[in-house]
Amino acid sequence: MKINRFNLTVIIFIVLFLILSGRLVYLQIYKGTYYRELSEKNHLRLITLNPPRGKIYDRNGILLAYDEPSYNLYGFPYILKEKIDQIKKDLKEKLNIELSEKTLKKLKTGSTRKIIIKKDLTENQIKLFFNYSYLFNGLFIEVQPKRIYTEYAKYMPHLLGYVGYPSEKDLRANPSLSPDMLIGKQGVEKIYDQYLRGKYGVKAVVVDALGRIKNILWEVQPKRGNDIYLTIDARIQKIAYEAFKKSRQKSGAIIITDPYTYEILTLLSYPVYDIQKFSDGLTKKEWNKLIKNKYKPLFNKALSGIYPPGSIFKIIVGIAALEEGVVSPYQKIYSGGSFEIGNWVYRNWDPAGCGNIDVREALEMSCDTYFYQIGLDLGASKISYYANLFGLGEKLNPKIEKRKSRIPIPEWKAEVIGEPWFLGDTVNYSIGQGFLAITPFDGIKIIAPIANGGKVLKPKLLKSYYDMDLQELIETKPEVIRILDIKKDYINVIKKGLYLVVYGQKGTAKKLADLPVKNAGKTGTAQVFRKPEKDKKIDRWDLQNHAWYVAFFPYRKPQYVMSVFVEHGMGGSKTAVPITKTIIERLMKEGLINGKR
Repeated sequence: MKINRFNLTVIIFIVLFLILSGRLVYLQIYKGTYYRELSEKNHLRLITLNPPRGKIYDRNGILLAYDEPSYNLYGFPYILKEKIDQIKKDLKEKLNIELSEKTLKKLKTGSTRKIIIKKDLTENQIKLFFNYSYLFNGLFIEVQPKRIYTEYAKYMPHLLGYVGYPSEKDLRANPSLSPDMLIGKQGVEKIYDQYLRGKYGVKAVVVDALGRIKNILWEVQPKRGNDIYLTIDARIQKIAYEAFKKSRQKSGAIIITDPYTYEILTLLSYPVYDIQKFSDGLTKKEWNKLIKNKYKPLFNKALSGIYPPGSIFKIIVGIAALEEGVVSPYQKIYSGGSFEIGNWVYRNWDPAGCGNIDVREALEMSCDTYFYQIGLDLGASKISYYANLFGLGEKLNPKIEKRKSRIPIPEWKAEVIGEPWFLGDTVNYSIGQGFLAITPFDGIKIIAPIANGGKVLKPKLLKSYYDMDLQELIETKPEVIRILDIKKDYINVIKKGLYLVVYGQKGTAKKLADLPVKNAGKTGTAQVFRKPEKDKKIDRWDLQNHAWYVAFFPYRKPQYVMSVFVEHGMGGSKTAVPITKTIIERLMKEGLINGKR
């Protein structure tokens, strides 16, 4: 049978149709599930939504930190890795965005996760992105929270800390984190991150082959973190900052607390840094300037610095000597201009000596030779025991305190230095020198139990938080760690000695005597460098002595205890006491001191 050309064409068309139909049936029916899943894997994307962090307030409701919306540029590496050079060029030319080496490395790995390309886009960049959207396949813009620090926050960057994205270590340790979720990295932001963080949301989106979002399938909104209220008083923090700045000293720390609760009212490390700029991101030049600054603005001296305390440690040696019966409260001991042990001569800061004095007068004059004698009678182990009793050498609150004091004992020296403990070591120890080293925060531990009558409490930085689930403000309570087993009469004797430091004829802090509020305290000067010649002047800042002053006021019913530390400040009377005076004057002027006694 002869087949004409038309019939042949029809037959071929029917055969092709049957083959195509069969293929469609195979793909849709037999392989439909497989290809549907494959399609979803290629085009369904889960995008995490960062939760706004909780706000941070001071004790009086002054706002310190909050979140505001920010427009960030994100990308899918699995799409962008095939055209990195072109994307890099387009971003630079159209949006003036340069990809960092770190971002380029993430793009080249080809991860399916979204990664951040640029934070905090300007209005113009957002407009240009949409104008040139055809060039930016695999890139998209999302609204994300941005941390904002207020005017008061600039006085406390070390305290508040900052936020950042989790490291690989953070992600492994906590599965509840997402890679682009802001978490606390330092300070309060880190310490109370569990309250502030909130819970991230998830958005399921459909994207086309070019990575463009075509549809939102479903969305779970993020949950905002809890607001927290610190024990900090932002007004007092500002006063402390301005007092230190006014002194023109280069470096140091100030801590002020409530003696009865150990609530931290002020925690200043000086100099400060720009907390907003540090949180948003520094340029390489700005970073290098910070880390090369010899006054170490990034270092939290209040909690992490460790220095010899000098004569403020005499408070503990004095109370130990009374409690151990080495001296009685009014027993006089002759204390000359020097003290000898064998061939070694240990001098008093005043070569004229102190004469016959009791422990109160020894504190008033800060008489070294008096404390050499009672320190030797006590012995190093007893001195360390009482230092530990006050909380030195211990983190009373490990969440807040970063470093422990070094409280030496003979066994420590043998193990660490490989030498026996000499009597001269005890002599130096008794006046706060030698191997002893404490943080400026530890100055509070020395003075507070004297001010409050013998209690050691857990330092407190969180006053309350607002629970978003319960819709309720939760208050935290003070925690007493121990009550010192020391006679109240002996504590009062030391307290009287600290009063004489200010109001006695030979007091080392007489500059504070004309204040309208009665106060008490102890100066300290800690030697850093032993001069080769006694009267030779040393000009280098880093070879000057450290300066200390610890105080409480008002005297009869203390409202505040304070530790002032001036790094290489030459002397407690010279620099730390004037800073203290400025602070107390300002507190009085602002009406922040209750009563004058």
